[in-house]
Amino acid sequence: MDSQLKSRNRLRHPASLVIMSFALADLAGAAVLYLPLCHRGPLSFLDALFTSTSAICVTGLTVVNTAYSFTVLGQWVILLLIQIGGLGVMTFSVLFTMGIRGRPGLSSQFLIQESFLNLRAASLQDLILTIVLLTLACEGTLALAMTAAFLPDAPSPADALFYGIFHSVSAFCNAGFSVFPHGLEAYRDHVWVNISIMTGIFLGSTGFAVIYEIWRRLSSGSGKSFSLHLKITLSTHIFLVLVGTAGFLFWEYNDVLQGLPLSNKILVSAFHSISTRTAGFNTVPISALTENTLYLMILLMFIGACPSSTGGGIKTTTLAVLFFTAKSRLKGFSQTVAFRKTIPENQVNRAVTLFMLAVITVLSAHMLLMGAGTRLAFERAQGEFLAYLFEAVSGLGTVGLSVGITPKLGYTGKLVMIAIMFAGRVGLLSIISILSAAGGPSREYHYSKEDVMIG
Repeated sequence: MDSQLKSRNRLRHPASLVIMSFALADLAGAAVLYLPLCHRGPLSFLDALFTSTSAICVTGLTVVNTAYSFTVLGQWVILLLIQIGGLGVMTFSVLFTMGIRGRPGLSSQFLIQESFLNLRAASLQDLILTIVLLTLACEGTLALAMTAAFLPDAPSPADALFYGIFHSVSAFCNAGFSVFPHGLEAYRDHVWVNISIMTGIFLGSTGFAVIYEIWRRLSSGSGKSFSLHLKITLSTHIFLVLVGTAGFLFWEYNDVLQGLPLSNKILVSAFHSISTRTAGFNTVPISALTENTLYLMILLMFIGACPSSTGGGIKTTTLAVLFFTAKSRLKGFSQTVAFRKTIPENQVNRAVTLFMLAVITVLSAHMLLMGAGTRLAFERAQGEFLAYLFEAVSGLGTVGLSVGITPKLGYTGKLVMIAIMFAGRVGLLSIISILSAAGGPSREYHYSKEDVMIG
């Protein structure tokens, strides 16, 4: 009876439906990509599943070349998976329900507000429609801008339009997929393409909660102060972009950036600072970067995007809460204070829990990837330790950047990457909350206290 009750608790948990929806969409995408009409040459089902998972989880890691291995139909399927994964499977489910019944049920409202947007709105229909319209407006504008940029090099205007649509959706959803054989490396110095991609990535990784709040403020003209969430999110978001740009420029000034004008060096550095956090686009070969830069990128990928966005990572607010907690304790405050507001203790605990879960997951995935790869002596490894760590963090953060070892992964390595990409997209806390829900209601009793030595 206890086991049956635990199973029912897991299935009834709101996050369970989100995870199962992503899983079903993932498997359906893999089945379609596996069809002969969608790919060129041989393609194993595992590689189709890897590609589908990477697309639905808006990651961008690939084991086959998207431009060569998939037909135009297959690339459209990947694009659809990216769009579904970026906006969230449950968002499309609610839109479908609204189209049939006119109003989503209470369970759908709870799922969207708690599992995806983390917002409170008087009308869920207005909220969803606003998010979708803003998304389509951003993607449409970027698509037109990039179509004009790709037109001189495209075989035809129709191809240029497809390139523009694909890369605009991939950028806004922070997916990092490209239909060009070498990604965006050919457009390293193209200012218009770089700015368009960076704009899409930044908007998509900022989070729908922030975009929705700014949109409501502009449309209503209210003089009410912005929320603490927006202040923490944007300040951390912009700070990390500046740090990443400065770090990339410093470490690569005389290496991969050597010979470029200063303006181009800054452009390449800013592009990779924004892209590294969650998108996965690159205009220079990642394998050509110095280890110092790769280490900086690992840290940025681990942090990731903002909550309720299309990106992954532990999120900017988690880092900010941990920072403000340490700062508050050093100042003698018993609670966490930020911008003259007190952050609830339960949210501080969530931030600590998420950080520790992410560290454990990355270390576990890194160890499994190392074990599944070639076992070489340290003197012959030639950076394999850092390469596998880079790949593991890129997968969990749903970033998609790679130093080139993903296509070389074996059967076990691909399964490990599929698992961590999926965990990174649906959220580690969602998975843990399902498991903890099986234990029933929270326990209110406490054990006796006893001190331990710290430090």
